Amino acid sequence: MGNIIKMDFYRMFRAKSFIISNIILFIIAVANRPIQLGLDALGQTIASGGETPYKSMADSIKRCDFAELLSDPFVFSLSIILVLIPAVVFSYADIANGFIKNIAGQVSNKGYTVISKFVVLCVHNLIFMLVGVFGNVVSVLIVSNFTGIFAFGNVAVALGTFMIKWMLLMALTAILLFLTTGLKNKTLASVVGVIFGSGALGILHMMIDNIAQQALKFNPSEYDPTVLMDSASTNALVVNAIVVSLVVIGIFIPLTVKVFNKTDVK
Repeated sequence: MGNIIKMDFYRMFRAKSFIISNIILFIIAVANRPIQLGLDALGQTIASGGETPYKSMADSIKRCDFAELLSDPFVFSLSIILVLIPAVVFSYADIANGFIKNIAGQVSNKGYTVISKFVVLCVHNLIFMLVGVFGNVVSVLIVSNFTGIFAFGNVAVALGTFMIKWMLLMALTAILLFLTTGLKNKTLASVVGVIFGSGALGILHMMIDNIAQQALKFNPSEYDPTVLMDSASTNALVVNAIVVSLVVIGIFIPLTVKVFNKTDVK
């Protein structure tokens, strides 16, 4: 089992999709505040020619509580796509090139390969989130000419929010792992990954939440990992986020192991 995990880590760190996506995520995070500052300056320029006063946000853009940066590693929700697609590529790569056949033949239970992938994907997602936080920090330092000093709020709470978002991300990854390794369908997994990362499910919730709320006194969006990613810091939804993450992982990882054990490895 240990050797399988080592091989999967080797594959992950050498994967072009992993490297390139991390670089893109870092660039997006670093560019965030300079872009905000530029738009703020543009707003001031436009407002200077009119009668409506403009309230500059430059100070809040240049200085930020570190706890805020830690609790929100992805400056744009779409950035999650940059995490999920490399996860799909990694999960399916050994199946696509036939490498899985050699690995599965070396273990007593083929399901160990699924567990190995999940363990590696836990680190995979954590790295992406840390890159996002680091990029956010660099972004603030750039707009403050590297002289800004962050305020340190409740870092413990922020770290808790960070970990809950990591758990939710792992829940989404568990679903994609089932599609790639269990069902061996990379295309479907990629489409689902884009849907998860794009927030498209939010549109669906807009249509059904009111109906469900009135008819069943139940709000489906409060149990959707993609929605909870944006509201994990809300006290009322923290328990929901933790429970949903554990339930989804607890369902899809054993299910993937079971389905993969019953299929022929080619």
